[in-house]
Amino acid sequence: MAARYSFRTTWRVDAAPQRVWRELERAVAGESDGWWPGFRVESPGAPAPGGVIGVVVRAPFGYRLRFSLRITDVVPGRRLEAASGGDLDGRGSVEVGPRGGGSEIRFAWDVAVRRRWMRVTGPVLRPVFALAHGMVMRAGERGLRRAVAVGR
Repeated sequence: MAARYSFRTTWRVDAAPQRVWRELERAVAGESDGWWPGFRVESPGAPAPGGVIGVVVRAPFGYRLRFSLRITDVVPGRRLEAASGGDLDGRGSVEVGPRGGGSEIRFAWDVAVRRRWMRVTGPVLRPVFALAHGMVMRAGERGLRRAVAVGR
């Protein structure tokens, strides 16, 4: 039986939604200059329906998760939805919208862990896995803030 996880994360960034979207597109194309520590695009893809992106996430506690994101829906500049396969099997989305003079970015991630050791230890380590997810996401938010401040 797979351990299931559901995460919701919101970032707030002082940049226009179009600027934020461009930087997120650069990330999935593998051109992000590493602004998101722990998140690496191994095989870049187009942020368009049918595009497939290979991702490796390195958790702060030393383990890695490899998965693919198959883009299922895109509203350019606003929303991207994807199905994941590999170490994480499920669905995720990112939405970008205006908030005040900047942007709000909302992530939703509903996945089942496929790595055996994570399934077996999940009942005990679930809080650690959730903490690691939060740490990776906070590092991404800080990195995106720096990336859009540079104003490429």
